[in-house]
Amino acid sequence: MVSWSEGSSSFWDDDSVTSQLPRTIPCYEWSGIAHELYSRCMHLEPCLRQVAFQSTNTGRHFLACAKEKAEQKCCYLEWIDPELSVAMQFCIGQLWSMHDKENEDRIRDNLKLGEEKFKLVGERRRMEEELRFFKLDFAKMVPDKEEAISQVISARLAISDLKEELEKKKLADHSSTNLHQVLRAKAEKERDQLVLERDQMKEEKKKLENIISDMMKQNHGYKDKVKKSKENCDEFEVCNG
Repeated sequence: MVSWSEGSSSFWDDDSVTSQLPRTIPCYEWSGIAHELYSRCMHLEPCLRQVAFQSTNTGRHFLACAKEKAEQKCCYLEWIDPELSVAMQFCIGQLWSMHDKENEDRIRDNLKLGEEKFKLVGERRRMEEELRFFKLDFAKMVPDKEEAISQVISARLAISDLKEELEKKKLADHSSTNLHQVLRAKAEKERDQLVLERDQMKEEKKKLENIISDMMKQNHGYKDKVKKSKENCDEFEVCNG
């Protein structure tokens, strides 16, 4: 149990009472009202036992005003424990500096991550909105289908890349270096698959164009073949729209 030792600062010592109250930490060994001590706050009432949890005073026992409401508390503070040694104060100060720096870095990283997520979400919404309007216009388009199909493919690839980036950001706070490598490999594999599908779609489109070109050269059954080619193109658009 903590007791009033000869080495402790008393009410009558110089610098034993100050107006700067430190942050505190709960301590079952040193808590409650100190009725048995002679110390009194500026209200002339018994003081509250507390333990400091701030800077180089961390762990020191002290007495302070026992009023519950903050606006009623006086600025009385009386240290019970003597000051720590210079070496101990230096060590504790270094620990607090490391703790504060870690908190600042974490806050900075969270802000940066939040800004990146916000930017990606905004970009994704913009792309989806553009794609929605494009689909509406595409439904009214008859000529220039080659350009329209190319734009749809590009838009899908862009949205897919944005989705991958969002997934990476969601997992960034809970992933390790190895997990990042796995996600990167997975993203590259999916990207290669999308590129392969795009190339296949271009090849299929080219084949359809050749069929249409051949059919245009034929005289017999021109209208029927053109109609059939148009239906094939429409089906291709539906499958990839």
